Amino acid sequence: MKRTSILASVSSAIFAIAAVTIGVSAANASITLPKGALLPCSAGGGAYCIESVSVTPSGGKAIALSWVATGSAGAAAGNSNNVAAGKEFPGRWTADVAFVNENYDGLYVEAQAANEFVPWIILDAKPTYSPGNKVSLAALTTSTTTPVNLNSDALISVKLRISDFKVGVTYGIATEATVDIQAGVFELAGYPVRVPQAKSTKDCTGTAGVSSALVTQFQSILVPSNDPLGFSFEGGSGKIYVGSNGLCKLSTPVWNSTTKSLSYKASAPRLAPDGKTVNTGFYYATISAADALALWGLTKVEDAVSALIISVRTTEAGSTAATKAVAVKNGRIIIQVFGFEFPDPMLDISLNPSFDVMASSKSADSNMSATGTVRTTASPKPKATPKPTTISCLKGNVLKKVTAVKPTCPTGYKKK
Repeated sequence: MKRTSILASVSSAIFAIAAVTIGVSAANASITLPKGALLPCSAGGGAYCIESVSVTPSGGKAIALSWVATGSAGAAAGNSNNVAAGKEFPGRWTADVAFVNENYDGLYVEAQAANEFVPWIILDAKPTYSPGNKVSLAALTTSTTTPVNLNSDALISVKLRISDFKVGVTYGIATEATVDIQAGVFELAGYPVRVPQAKSTKDCTGTAGVSSALVTQFQSILVPSNDPLGFSFEGGSGKIYVGSNGLCKLSTPVWNSTTKSLSYKASAPRLAPDGKTVNTGFYYATISAADALALWGLTKVEDAVSALIISVRTTEAGSTAATKAVAVKNGRIIIQVFGFEFPDPMLDISLNPSFDVMASSKSADSNMSATGTVRTTASPKPKATPKPTTISCLKGNVLKKVTAVKPTCPTGYKKK
């Protein structure tokens, strides 16, 4: 699958910051996030800060970026033609070799409270342009509020220190994304995606909506599990990621315990900026083995390929025809759905009614000892493969060498 924007303003009605609470009680402590954007940890960011940022070019190795404050010298873009300076930023993450093939010279990773109503963190990696060492948004010359495209083939990885913030789910605008959480450090790695942008909510419904631009960006939202306005379910690890290229109505997944289904909605204007081409969408999800067990009772993550049903439904004009794939890699379920039409598709991940969870569980239990460790059956030691040897055979003055497992001399020859 080819690695394929949320509007610049987080408060936009198009980007839905809608809290979905699952199993969260009011007794859980509320989270208080810092006001304003998180600072780099190296610059005194405190309990909530950006620890590191890196990029991995296609076919290359990860490049660690360093924080360079505005006004300080840093690496230049490989090509700044048709790039204009937009909104000013306090600095950028950059490295000498990281952006030599790009029309931007770094990334400003804006991580902050999504809005004043919910303690969610929005993470937005924006391309920068720094003529005269003054860091700004790398914008189009035709619109200084529209960013240039990020490289969709370059992996972006961001690490945040998140103090007492316990992640329940992460969702947003990225593909092939993975989430890792270790000792209060959250890491998100994924690829930017190209997304149809909308001028208003009206463009996100019906058959006449036209996108204002197609922009490749990288943005996600972290939703806590330890807050009443969060997302949680018993046994959840916080390592679920759901991504799409539909910015309209984008919100947390919804879990239905009755149907055992996880639903996720995102939308976009039906038509491309030319007013004719129909925009198509994708969904990408990664679900850890712990979350698969908690949601669907899958004791073996490998069962996901046959145990889960992936479907796309729509309430309006969009087509639900799509390519769907479920795979398991490195202990994670990977779900890809792409090729459906906008404006209004919804992804459903549900348990196959014909799948026997109990039988799978018994199969897994049969390999467990009384102490709870995995029981393995010792395989018989393989027999050594006989090695060939070589002998010399003589007949008169003729010498012949014979090589075999049990070599013998031909008739008339004697072993020398």
